[in-house]
Amino acid sequence: MSAVIQVELPSGDELAIIRRRFGRGGPGAPRVAIVAGIRGDAPEGIRIAHQVAKALEALEDHLTGLVDVYPCVNPLGAHQGMRHWPFFDVDLNRRFPGQENGHQPDRVAHALITDVRGATQVIELRGAREAFSEVIHAQVRERDLAAAELAMGSNVSLVWARKPGPAATQTFAHQFPGTIVLEGGTGNRLNPTVGKDLEEGVIHLLSQVGVLDETDLPFHWAAMTRPAMVDDAHVFRVRSECSGLFLPQFNVWSEVQEGVALGTVIDPENGSVLERISSPATGRVMAVREHPVVYPGTMVARVVSV
Repeated sequence: MSAVIQVELPSGDELAIIRRRFGRGGPGAPRVAIVAGIRGDAPEGIRIAHQVAKALEALEDHLTGLVDVYPCVNPLGAHQGMRHWPFFDVDLNRRFPGQENGHQPDRVAHALITDVRGATQVIELRGAREAFSEVIHAQVRERDLAAAELAMGSNVSLVWARKPGPAATQTFAHQFPGTIVLEGGTGNRLNPTVGKDLEEGVIHLLSQVGVLDETDLPFHWAAMTRPAMVDDAHVFRVRSECSGLFLPQFNVWSEVQEGVALGTVIDPENGSVLERISSPATGRVMAVREHPVVYPGTMVARVVSV
């Protein structure tokens, strides 16, 4: 275990961003970087990173390359369940590639990028976005066919080849072509099933990139879920048109038909239905809003046509 960087806190104490290294390097040996906890409200990713590290302790003699695990890049935020870096109130995943002489979040971003640089495969672990439950899925960059094919072995239900948004250039994943982002579960909560599925998915990916032989997997490779693959044209964001309480009528990954009600928005005072929100396509519910308070334009679900 080593520190990627140590930053001074207002109390005078020092905070270390930790890297755990497993396996052995050498000429031609692959190196995988597994990064979690960039946002402090993603405990699922942090827990999975620690579970993977524990599994690697038992598998270390079988590794034919290096695996670097960065289990919690934003520990201050994680201690408070906050998305942002405390004191500075900035989203660390909007600060990359960072600055060596910047403020704390920028220096942490720069140190992480510098330490990860040179990895043959980068995997970022996240939880679901705040206020949502999401099916476990992998995100890769649009038209990155190699990353998409590799992500098919990550034990998820869906691989989403996603077009980078306006802020993508400032995210960690965008700094390394071929990065696979794994996420799902429920925002700021833990789900044992999600955690186990993604833990096994990460370990299986290690076998796919040549760090671990399939015969040394602690489970059979055939147990991996074979996901669907989609692009942005198949993912529909569903938003409310009025304010009120959103009451969902479908669970995550339920099958839906175009036009059926995904839920209703009601008036919290008298219970009257203000809006019936319909599915824009036939497919499955990829994500559903758990926090009921909505306003005009609030996203309440994602539906994916598969």
